[in-house]
Formats: sequence, structure tokens, C-alpha cells
Amino acid sequence: MRPSPTKRMTILMTGGHVTPAIATIEEIRSRSLVWRIVFVGRLRALEGEKAISEEYRLMRDLRIPFVPIVAGRLKREGGVGALFALAKVPIGFFQAIGIIRRERPSVVVSFGGYVALPVALAARVFGVPIITHEQTTRPGVANRLISRIASVVCVTFADTAALFPKSQRVEVTGLPVRKEIFLPPRTCPFRLSMNKPILLIVGGSTGSVSVNNVLFQALPRLLDTYVVIHQVGRVSEAKSREVLRTLQPRMRERYIVRVYLSASEYSWALHHANIVIGRSGANTVMELLLSAAVAILIPLPWAADNEQFHNARRLLSGGSEIVSQDTLSDTTLISTIKRMMTNWEERKALAQRLAATMPNNGAERLVGVIERVVGAS
Repeated sequence: MRPSPTKRMTILMTGGHVTPAIATIEEIRSRSLVWRIVFVGRLRALEGEKAISEEYRLMRDLRIPFVPIVAGRLKREGGVGALFALAKVPIGFFQAIGIIRRERPSVVVSFGGYVALPVALAARVFGVPIITHEQTTRPGVANRLISRIASVVCVTFADTAALFPKSQRVEVTGLPVRKEIFLPPRTCPFRLSMNKPILLIVGGSTGSVSVNNVLFQALPRLLDTYVVIHQVGRVSEAKSREVLRTLQPRMRERYIVRVYLSASEYSWALHHANIVIGRSGANTVMELLLSAAVAILIPLPWAADNEQFHNARRLLSGGSEIVSQDTLSDTTLISTIKRMMTNWEERKALAQRLAATMPNNGAERLVGVIERVVGAS
């Protein structure tokens, strides 16, 4: 049973992965469903930082009501930091209780992460159906816990389903990906006046400080040969300005730096870059797969269950390569780029063949799951 498209409902979204949430919101809006959407998330980009989170900024731009919540990260390592984070868990839970009571959602849609856990627990208290989406190949601690109380667990990859209890209802939806990823703008959104190969450096919505610092060291040598489009994130914003000032005028024209790339900028760069360099979170990997990008992937070494390494492996048959954090330096980065460019056409052909095998309707499938769950409740 599906809910009437004219029925007014509230969908409460939450989680640490904002891009699949945006793709799902786009799909809901494209169907003209009169669903009210509220997003619960982090107000700050990182714990202890003053920078505003990208999920807050993006939801504000989409005119989606945003409700901030305090949530403790479930840290595997010990120490004072872990105890302080653990102390935040009950605070977030009681905040979530108030949010559920006030918003009265028809369903909670979680995109994983420690921010989603207290919201899911509060939804369980009130008997609100929960749908959680696991983007990665290896579910994290929070999603493992949420899956035990969820009505449906949605996964990106079929082999991830086996990692959840057999008693749990699991559906393979693929990953919700923003429509702009498939439709890059025809005109270049950047001022590029030179005919040089393009490198795109990304690090997720907050940027990767470790990758950024290596790139800053390599920039003077890279800019002799390449145009560099760099999403630095808010944490590295000040540093990127300092680096930009130190470059020679002719080099500055080849270095396009953004705190956060807009959807159209990112899509254009993704489809036109010769090599993409960055972490291997599930969203990044799927966007690289679907856009047939050739990439250098630097898995986050402290990701739970080494999930980013497992994500990155899916791109190896598409001409991409993995560089470990331990061996990453300006020298290894430059040499890897140089070597990959020697047979770039072959690598691009492999990436295109791999892209043809990947499903690209994850958002459509996930919204279908939401319709079924709400219609049955």
C-alpha cells in the first residue's frame, strides 16, 4: 500500500552522510509529493570546531528545516576524549525525544553515523518506523545498532546485505546520487584559459586536512603541468588562502580553490578531470564509479573496519589506484599522477566499462521503500 501523494506527512531525515540525503530530497520533490522534510544533524563541521557544518548550510539552501543535535561519537579508542564523547550520548537521546515529540514524523530516514543513533532510538520509543541506509561496504557501529530496530535496512552493495542479521529486512537500493552528477553543465563554471590536464582534489563535505597538506606541498610542481581544482573544506580554508598568496601569478590562474564545490561545479569537474584525488568514502566512490572517473584513492586509515579501503577496491578494475596514508607524500603523489597519466586513455576506457555495470537509480529505489513503509504503518 502506498500513501496518497496528496497526504501531508513529515519525513525526519538524519545522519552523517548528507549527499545521499540531498539526492533523496531531490527525488521526493521531483515526484511532487507533499511531504514535509526535517533534517536533524550537526551544527558544527567537527567536534570542538567553530566552522558551520555543510549539512546545515546545504539544508538551509534547500529550505529544509534543520534541527541541530548534540551527539557523542562512538569511539573505539579510550582516553578522556572517548569518555567525553560517551557523555554526550544521553544528551543527544533526550534532545531527540523532544524532536520526535514535537515533529511527530511518519518515518525516520537515517543515513548512518553517530548523529543518527539517538534519533533512531527516540523514534523507537515512540513507535515511529525507521529506515536506515548503509552507504559503505562495511556497516559502522551506529548503523549496526540502528539496524536492530529498523523496519528496513537499505544498502548500496548487494554483498553488504550479508553483514546484517538474517532476520533483518534488507533491500539493495544502490546509493542515492544527486541528479547533477549525471548531468554536468555544458559550459565550464570556472575561469580556465589554459589547455592543460585537470586534477580534482576532494575530501568529502569537510575536506581532508591530511590530503590537503600534502597537496599544498606538491602544488608548485603540479601547477607546471596541470590545472588543479581543489575542494579544501572549511577547516583548511585559511591555510589555502595563505598558499594561494605564495604562488606566482601565472600559477594562481591554474589553481581553482573552493571551500565547497557547488553541485554543478563538482559535476563538471568530475566529468572533465583527468584524475580525481581524495578519500574513498562510499558517496565519493559511487560518484566516481558512475561518472567513469580515474582516481587516486587515499583511504582514511582510522575508518571503522577499514571500510574506506574496501570501498576503494571497487574502483581498481576501473583504472584507479590506491595510495595508503602511510606512504602518502608530495613526492609519492606527484610520481603516482605522472605514472597514471602515461596510459590514461586505457584507464579511462576501463572506468567507462565499469560505470556501465553500476545501477544509477538509488534515490528512486529508496523513495519507493519510504512509500511502502509509510503506507504500511
